[in-house]
Amino acid sequence: MADRLQVLTAIYQADRADRGSTLTVSLATMGAAVTYLVGTIAFYDKIDLLGWAIALLPFPLLCIAAFHANLLTVAALRARSILALEQELAAAAGGLDSEKIGVIASERATNVHTAPKAQKFATIIAYGGVGLIYLAYIALMLVKAAKHLNGWVAVPITVYAVLLVPIALAWHRSTTLLDFRASQDESGAADD
Repeated sequence: MADRLQVLTAIYQADRADRGSTLTVSLATMGAAVTYLVGTIAFYDKIDLLGWAIALLPFPLLCIAAFHANLLTVAALRARSILALEQELAAAAGGLDSEKIGVIASERATNVHTAPKAQKFATIIAYGGVGLIYLAYIALMLVKAAKHLNGWVAVPITVYAVLLVPIALAWHRSTTLLDFRASQDESGAADD
C-alpha cells in the first residue's frame, strides 16, 4: 500500500509540475502573439509595401491559436489526471474532503463550466476577447490585401476560413474536456 501511495504521489507531483509549465508556455506564446500584433499594426500605414503578401500576415496568429488549442487540451487532460490522483490520495489519507482541496477547489473557482458567474464571465471575456482580436486582425489584413489581390482575395479568405474550422473544433473539444462535472458523472456511472 505504501509503495502504491508513493507512486501515485510521484505521478501527481509530475502532473502538477507539467500543468504549471503548460501555463508558462501558454503565457509566453500569448506574449509573442501580442508582440506580433503590435509590431505589424505599428507599421499599418507602410504595410501596403508588402503588396499581396499582406494576406500572409494573419497566418502566424492562426498557428498560435492552434497551438493554444493543443495546450488547452493538454491542460484539460492533465487536470483530469490530477483530479483522479487527488481523489485516490484523499481516499487513502481518509477524512479529506477532496471537494475543498487541490484541483477540484481551484477548478470550481475558475473553470468556465463551474465558476461563479463573475469569474465565468471574466474567463469568457479573456478567451473570447483573444478570439475576437484574432478574427478582427485577419479581417483587417484581408481588407488591406484586397486592393492588391483584387478578386483573388477570395483565395486567402477561403484558406483562413478552412483553417479556422479545425481550430474552432479543437477549442470546443478542449473546453468540453474541461467540464469536470461530466468526468465525475462518468466515474459515478462506472462505479454503478
